[in-house]
Amino acid sequence: MSEELQHFRIAEIEVAKSVSDEAIVGVFRFENPGRPRQGPTLLVVADIHSTLYAYERLLDVINATVEQMRFLVSQVEQDPLGRFEKLVQRLNEAIADFMREEATPFQWSRINIFVMELSEGHLCFTGTGRLMNVFLQKQPDGTFRNFDLLGSLEQPAQVESTKPFASIICGDIGIGDVLIVGTNNFERLRSDLKLADRLATLPPVTAAMEIKQDLERRSIPDDFVAVIVSSFETKPTTAQLPFKPATPEVVQDVPTASVQKLQNAAQEAEQRLAPAGSSIKRLSDVSSGFKSLLGKAVGLLGVTRRWIMGLLSRKGRVKDPVALASLRGLNAGYRSMLTKKHKTIIWGAAIALVCIIVGLAWWSHARKVAAETAAWNATYDSAMDQRNRAESDLVYGNELRARSEIDGSEKIIQSLQTKVAERQARLQKIETDLNTLRERLKKVVKTDNVTELYGLPASVASGSLSAALLTGDNAYVADQSAREIVKISITTKETKHIKLPDGGAPVVSATEGKDSILFATADGKLLALNKSTDLLKPLPWSHAKTSSTIDAVLYTSKLYRLDPPGNQVWRSVSSGGGYGSETAYIKATDVTISDAVSLAIDSNVYILKSDGTLLQFLSGGQVGFSLPTIDPPLRAASSLWTSTDSTLLVITDPAEKRVLVFDKNGTLKAQITSTQFRALRNVYVDETAKRIALIDDNRLILVPLP
Repeated sequence: MSEELQHFRIAEIEVAKSVSDEAIVGVFRFENPGRPRQGPTLLVVADIHSTLYAYERLLDVINATVEQMRFLVSQVEQDPLGRFEKLVQRLNEAIADFMREEATPFQWSRINIFVMELSEGHLCFTGTGRLMNVFLQKQPDGTFRNFDLLGSLEQPAQVESTKPFASIICGDIGIGDVLIVGTNNFERLRSDLKLADRLATLPPVTAAMEIKQDLERRSIPDDFVAVIVSSFETKPTTAQLPFKPATPEVVQDVPTASVQKLQNAAQEAEQRLAPAGSSIKRLSDVSSGFKSLLGKAVGLLGVTRRWIMGLLSRKGRVKDPVALASLRGLNAGYRSMLTKKHKTIIWGAAIALVCIIVGLAWWSHARKVAAETAAWNATYDSAMDQRNRAESDLVYGNELRARSEIDGSEKIIQSLQTKVAERQARLQKIETDLNTLRERLKKVVKTDNVTELYGLPASVASGSLSAALLTGDNAYVADQSAREIVKISITTKETKHIKLPDGGAPVVSATEGKDSILFATADGKLLALNKSTDLLKPLPWSHAKTSSTIDAVLYTSKLYRLDPPGNQVWRSVSSGGGYGSETAYIKATDVTISDAVSLAIDSNVYILKSDGTLLQFLSGGQVGFSLPTIDPPLRAASSLWTSTDSTLLVITDPAEKRVLVFDKNGTLKAQITSTQFRALRNVYVDETAKRIALIDDNRLILVPLP
C-alpha cells in the first residue's frame, strides 16, 4: 500500500503598469532551495500605499526577521502553531525596536502586510490591514466552497505600533484546496478576471499566467501583485518508500513417512559432520536480509552468537562413544569452538559496529554544528549589512538613518555569543568599525586654542559676567560685580571700563544696532552704547504687558523681548529715539516657553529652552522644527546664537562642557570641546573672523569656529 505525501505548488503574479510609484507592493517567498525542501515555506505579501523610505525600511525589517527565523526553524521539528507563534513574537519585537528608533510617524491605515507559513497539511497566518484573498476549499463531491480567509483574522480597531501582528490563525489545508492572496486593487476586478473559476479548474501556474495576461491586455495603470498556493498529493517512488525486508515465502510440504525419515537423517548427518559449513550458510542468509551497513553488523553479531551457542549445544548432544571417536578422528568441531577464524569474524563485527556508532555520532554532531554555524553566519551577515548601510548613509549625509543602522547592528552583535577565536575576531572587528562610525557621527572637534580676553578674580561671585558681543576687533561684556561695561581690544587685549547707572538691575543681553550696542537689563531698562564715542545713555522702552526680561534681540527696526513667565515674546517698534509699546508675537495658544533661556532671530524666531529643546516660529506661528538626537544627547542648554546672514545655529551646553554647531536644517556640524571649558553661559559668533566668544564662568574667552 503506497503512502501519500502533501506538497504545495506556489505561483506568483506580478504586473507593473503604474507610472506614479504611489505604492510599495511585493510578494516575498522564503524557503530552503534544496531538494527535498526542509522546513516550512514562508510568504510575505505587502500592499503599502506610500513611497516614503520609512515604509521600505519597515518592510526590510519584516523580511530580514522572517529570513532569520527561517534559518532557525528549518531543522526543527515542532508543532506548527508553536513555531509560528515564535515567529510572530520575533516579528513584533523587531518592529518595536525599529519603531523606537524611527522618527517618521507611521499611518498604519496605509499598511497592509500578511505573513503566512505553509507546512505539510497546515496553514498559519497573521497580518495587519487587509488584502484581497480567495480561499477555495475542496468538498468531497469535487466542488469548491469560497471563503474570505484573511478576513477571519481578528484585528484591533487601532493598530499598536509596537505590536502590529496582534493575532494569528492556524488550521489545516486539505489536498485540492487553493488560496490566492494579492493587492487590494484585485478586488474591483475579481469578477472580470474570473479568479474563482480559474483557480478551481486550472493548475496554479496556468491560472497565474492567464490572470497575468488578462491584466496586461487591460493595460490598467497600476501595480498588481499576488501569489497562488495549491495543495496537492504526490505518491513516492520506489526509492522514496521505507525499506521493508522481504519475507521469504514458506512452502509447506507434506512428505510421506519414509521421505521425512530420510530428510531427518540427512539433517542429523549434516549437523554432526559439517557444522561449520552449515553455520556459514545461515550467516549468509541472515546478512543478506539487511541493506544498510548497520543492519549487516547487528545481524552478523546475532548470527555469530547463535552459531556459537548452536555448536556448544550440539557438542553436548553427542553421547555415542563410537560417534565421538569418529568425530575426533575427523577433527570435525570437537575441539574449542572459538577458532582463530571465528575470533576474527567476531572482532571484525565488533569493530565495524563501533565504527558505525562513532560515525553516526559524528554525523549527527556535524549536522548540529553546521546548522549552528549557518544561523550564526546569517545573523552576523545581517549585522554587517546594517553596518555597511550606516557607512553609506554617512557618506550621503543621512545621519538619522545611519544612527538607526548602527544601533540595529550593535543589538544584533550583542546577541552573538561565541568562544571561537575566529568569530571573536570578527565581532571585535565589526565593533571597532561601529565605534568609528559613532565617532564620525559625533563630529567632535577638540580644541586647546582658547584665548582669554577678560577675567575676574577668583574672589568674585560666579556669574558676574554676562551679555558677550563681538563687533569688528572689539569685544564687549557686562561686569555685574563692578557695575560696568568692559570693552576689550581683541588684538591688544586693552580694556576700557564704562560705568553703568547706579542701582540698576543686572544686564541680561547685548544686541548690535547700526551705530550702537543695546544692553537690556532684567527689569526692562534699555541702555545704548555708542560704538564710536563709547558714550552710554538710556533709551525709552515701553513694557506695560511684560512681566520679565530674560533676553532681547534687535531685528531690523523691531526689538524682541523674551518673557518666559508671561509665556510670550513681545515686539516693540522703534519710535522717537526709543521703542514703543509692545505687542504679542506668539499667536499659538498651546506653546509653553516658561523654561526658555535664550532668543535668536534671522527672519524666523528661535527660542531655546533649558532642556535643550529648540522652537522655531514664523509670523507668530510655530514651525515643525526640532534638533536631531546626538551623542551624548542634549539635555541642558544655556544660550543660543544665529543671525540673518548666517546658516548656523550655535548652542552652549554647560552640562557636557561643549559648544554645539548646527546648520538651519538641523544637521549637526560640530561639537566643540576643550579641557579648559568650565561653565559655559553665553555665546556670540563672528563668522567673518571665524571665532566664537564665550562667557565661561567669570571669563570671556575666544575659540576658533570650525
